[in-house]
Amino acid sequence: MQESVTPAKLPIDLDVGLLKKSFYELEEALEGQQGLSDLIAMLEEKGAVFQSILSRIDKELDADGMRTLVERMFTARRKLWPTLEAYGAPALRSAIADLLSGHGDLPQRMQRFQEAIPAEGKAQRALRDLAAELLHFSNPEVYPLMTRWVWDQGTSSGAVREFVRGGDYITDFPLGESPEMFEGVREWMRQGLSELGVYRDLPYLIDVLLAYQYSQYLRAMAEGFLRSDFGGQSDFIEQIHKLLGVETQRRMGGSRIKGKDVH
Repeated sequence: MQESVTPAKLPIDLDVGLLKKSFYELEEALEGQQGLSDLIAMLEEKGAVFQSILSRIDKELDADGMRTLVERMFTARRKLWPTLEAYGAPALRSAIADLLSGHGDLPQRMQRFQEAIPAEGKAQRALRDLAAELLHFSNPEVYPLMTRWVWDQGTSSGAVREFVRGGDYITDFPLGESPEMFEGVREWMRQGLSELGVYRDLPYLIDVLLAYQYSQYLRAMAEGFLRSDFGGQSDFIEQIHKLLGVETQRRMGGSRIKGKDVH
């Protein structure tokens, strides 16, 4: 039987007006820049690559296959590659298989995955992002995107906060980081989009809207460590591409993977 994630009742109100505003702004901004449908198509292509590779997880995941997946991620792609390479393909294959279809509930499997791979510092924190992307892009209908840029309870930051009216003046965001919370946010977004008559491509459209909302937060930030993740890039369309792991420059040659000199 296929796994499902039950949406939780959110402990804080999100503003559907901000969601609708985000949708209209993004639709207008993308009209002359490939278009919203083209961006969704990039995510569909990314999902197809993940599903093709992960469907053979029991036998064929090697370093090249894992490199292909990590190249299509945001935070994890740079901070984790040396760690994953050192861990080795056989052990990694086992850890990913357990994450996707092992025993226990989803939080237990995510925790086991993060504990199985030895990592420290930024690489250790990025393991959650790696697990989140593997789950989401293996089956976007079932698993919401649970990366830290969507929501990080430890720093009370992420795209979800940008849907709270007056969020800049609120200090307590008791959302937690359960899969049910992320699915609760996604269900709220589905309902808001249905009020606009939008019903197609919702899993990936929701990803794009979350990335857009977070890009607006990044635009408002002063110079700091967050901007360094984007190489100082000020174009929010490119920021969206980077968050979602669909940068166009990857298609033009060259790897986005960093070597063992990553700090």
